[in-house]
Amino acid sequence: MEGLERWKGKIVLITGASSGIGEGIARAVAAAGMKVAVTARRSERLRALISELEKTGAEMMAVPGDMSKEADIRALFPAIHERWGTVDVLINNAGTGAMATFEAGRPEEWRETLEVNVLGLSICTREALKDMQGKEDAQIVNVSSIYAHRLQVPNFSYYQASKFAARALTDTLRAELHAAGARVKIAMVSPGMTATEFREKASQGKFSYESYFKEFQPLVPHDVAEAVLFILSRPRHVQVQDILFSPMGQGL
Repeated sequence: MEGLERWKGKIVLITGASSGIGEGIARAVAAAGMKVAVTARRSERLRALISELEKTGAEMMAVPGDMSKEADIRALFPAIHERWGTVDVLINNAGTGAMATFEAGRPEEWRETLEVNVLGLSICTREALKDMQGKEDAQIVNVSSIYAHRLQVPNFSYYQASKFAARALTDTLRAELHAAGARVKIAMVSPGMTATEFREKASQGKFSYESYFKEFQPLVPHDVAEAVLFILSRPRHVQVQDILFSPMGQGL
């Protein structure tokens, strides 16, 4: 994609990269020539991804970690510094959620959703900003959801609340960075229904992967990765704030 050349050799950290959207983004930025650090809890998945992409000449590293644990998040950055240097791009993709009515919701599931989708994102962003101080070109992308914009979606209240919180944090941080004169851009990507493992996990097996395709053709991870590449490809003076998109047939 035209405009990506300036990111070749730059360092990107992608959270939640063991499958789905995170894996798709890792493949896309590796193909663009970036040095790609990936993290997730499933270390074996990360190793398999790295083994595959390194055969294509990609520069990759894995730092397994749990985005609900501050110590794990903070440990990502020294590991990347030791091998490559400071992070230029952060993709906050890790996310979780449980599908249930509010009345049937369990506090432990609510807590995990907030810890990963809001606190984990915030801590990782804070640490990345330390790396990005003084850089002329740096980018944070928060992978969000159509549910950060859509009200009254049943059975997903805490997931939706977490995405609204992430949207508010993204917009507020953008204003703070501007006020401070920082050259760090911050964007959101808000896709609609995307064919990943998330729906099956959130529904505790009630919905299978194949169930995505019953009503309409969903987005796939590559579609979301293309949106991330679009953000990165914009000239330095252009700040994309949010890309909101969905499959044909899924209304807002």
